[in-house]
Amino acid sequence: MRIAKLWPVNLWFTYIELGYTNPTQPNNRILPILSPNGAAANLSLPSTNLSNDPVPAEFTMTCDLILPIPFTEEAAFINIVHAMKEIAHGDFHGVMRDVKFRTDRYPEPVVWVQTTSVGTVKRKYVLWGLYETLKYLYSILNFAHSHFTLLWDDEEVGGIGLGSPRADHVADYRTIDTTSHQNEDNQSLAGRDITNKTTTLGPETQNPNLTDLASRLSVVFGYRGGRPMDKEDMFIGILRVFVSAAIPPSNQRIRFNWGPSDTADTPCKFTIASTIQTEPPFLQFYWVVEAVARAADYLVAKDRYQLLSMVLKVDDVKIGGALLFHRQSASREDVTSV
Repeated sequence: MRIAKLWPVNLWFTYIELGYTNPTQPNNRILPILSPNGAAANLSLPSTNLSNDPVPAEFTMTCDLILPIPFTEEAAFINIVHAMKEIAHGDFHGVMRDVKFRTDRYPEPVVWVQTTSVGTVKRKYVLWGLYETLKYLYSILNFAHSHFTLLWDDEEVGGIGLGSPRADHVADYRTIDTTSHQNEDNQSLAGRDITNKTTTLGPETQNPNLTDLASRLSVVFGYRGGRPMDKEDMFIGILRVFVSAAIPPSNQRIRFNWGPSDTADTPCKFTIASTIQTEPPFLQFYWVVEAVARAADYLVAKDRYQLLSMVLKVDDVKIGGALLFHRQSASREDVTSV
């Protein structure tokens, strides 16, 4: 297996000087961390049932480097969320170039996406990689500057970094912080991003800039009791929504209910139902991705991890209701009461 060291040379020497942290409980999809001489450490990988995993078995990763420069799990989660949100708005099977993501609230770690020599990386690989990255950091209980190589059938297809890359030529997507405006009873944030990307969301949107498009959405959040969830379970559950919601086109309409594929033992579940609409705006996957990203901001700002309801409105028209809940707290049918 060929492992490329994708970080800039000046940072690579910094890694050698500072040393490595070897995980003792590696994720079974991410291969062992490399030792300083480039050889894989002799670590056993646990055997886990992947039947409920949204990521294909052909996709794996190597954790190449972990620096002793920590950041919080909330910072990693929020910056990964906003990176996945931006990527999910594009063609799931399409490609993207080098890019880095950050938020005003958490300037670090920067989420850095890297391509191979072909100059692009498939969006689906990056989405899967970011999902697995957070799972891996939880598995080793070490939230620190790190780098991962993405592999498909053991062939290198890209890279992901969490840290402070010195790559000024890389496009910088800087997400506006939404948490300072949040209110539990009436959360209606634009959640806008500084980008020049465009998308088509059906004839009613007329292919607007994403900044204008996102500003049309308002989300009202509310806690509804139920069983508290572990922060890890809720964070991983939210990333699962992005992985699944990114597959359909952004303009695909949700006519009834939707939720990511899961099984009875999935701790954190998400379900959304559309209202009965005869004319636009309709509930579409673009709005699902936007709303879930705002839910992530809301949960971290409140530091309360429990059954969360969401009411989605576009141009002040209700288009749907959603629940983020523990598997023992609610059923999919409960979403109709939101």
